[in-house]
Amino acid sequence: MKLTKHVSVAAASLALTVAAVNAKPAQAASVVLDNQVGQEYKYKVNFDNSNTSGNQETLIPGSSWTLSGLKGVTDVFADVNYLLAEIFGQETVRLTLKKSVSGTEGTSNPSLNFSILSPFKPNNVNWSLTRVNPNGKQNLFSDEVIGPVEDVPEPVTVGGSLLAVGFAAWMKRKKAELAQEA
Repeated sequence: MKLTKHVSVAAASLALTVAAVNAKPAQAASVVLDNQVGQEYKYKVNFDNSNTSGNQETLIPGSSWTLSGLKGVTDVFADVNYLLAEIFGQETVRLTLKKSVSGTEGTSNPSLNFSILSPFKPNNVNWSLTRVNPNGKQNLFSDEVIGPVEDVPEPVTVGGSLLAVGFAAWMKRKKAELAQEA
């Protein structure tokens, strides 16, 4: 009986430890890839874990989102009434909130949607959110999202590679024919 009690306590302790290690901190909002159309990567900002009644989250002016590790960013489209969009060296995009925006957990506000233009292929990039709360305190959250990071091979390169493979196969066949004639 005592052994069963000790094993149960140990199992419960282990489960709580694993849960605590795997737990993520509460985030105010997160950047999510909505879809990609050609060279345009469309993002939305979802309101996440809120500690207020009714799960209502408010982001106030000065809060900002930064996407880093990008490549080839040529333009950013955002609602200019709500977001100030900046590009740094075609590798980093920062959006700063101009007006307060509220939403409930699990929703997104269309005013926070934005798009990035880049000819590069998608892969994981980092994003961070600096949230300014109503008291002026700043909190930093970060994670990963899909964004443009990998070069797209030029069609001439792909065509040249296919031509080389075809030429090599033709030469091998020609060599085999000459060997049979000899």
